[in-house]
Amino acid sequence: MEQYNKLIPKAFFLTSGVGMANDQDNAFDLALRDAGISECNLVKVSSILPAKAVVIDQKALTPGEITFCVLSRAEGKSGEVIGAGVGYGWLFHNPNSTNLRDQLDFGIICEHHGHYSTEFLRNKIQEKLYMMAESRNRDLTLKKLEMKSVEVDADNFGSVVAALVFVLSHE
Repeated sequence: MEQYNKLIPKAFFLTSGVGMANDQDNAFDLALRDAGISECNLVKVSSILPAKAVVIDQKALTPGEITFCVLSRAEGKSGEVIGAGVGYGWLFHNPNSTNLRDQLDFGIICEHHGHYSTEFLRNKIQEKLYMMAESRNRDLTLKKLEMKSVEVDADNFGSVVAALVFVLSHE
């Protein structure tokens, strides 16, 4: 069988940001800057964490770096409430084993966004994660959620982002 290099993340971090400007595109750029991921070429991916990936503190990324992430994004105009969130958990099987690493299958990631408060986002993301686990017939250990919700300033556009960012190599 032919061998090839698989892009399997070794680590990941969560981040979020808010931006306000007189133009929607600039508000989005400012939200990415606030989250620390504006200088990257973001590639949106879906919802699976490799079992061996570890959560890390946010790290500086190289400008121009191709950066894989699960991105949640909400936009709005003056006076609107906007929110974005992302969360993850680990899926387990083999409840007879006493070693958690032996039971770990992989992780799942979920995002939600819109005109919502952080409390609504928290509940919705948790609900979606548990539904994903149930559909896979696995037990879920919920780990972390990252959310931002704001009311857009007068005479501005707003953007909110939340992201789980994959790191392909980790020292």
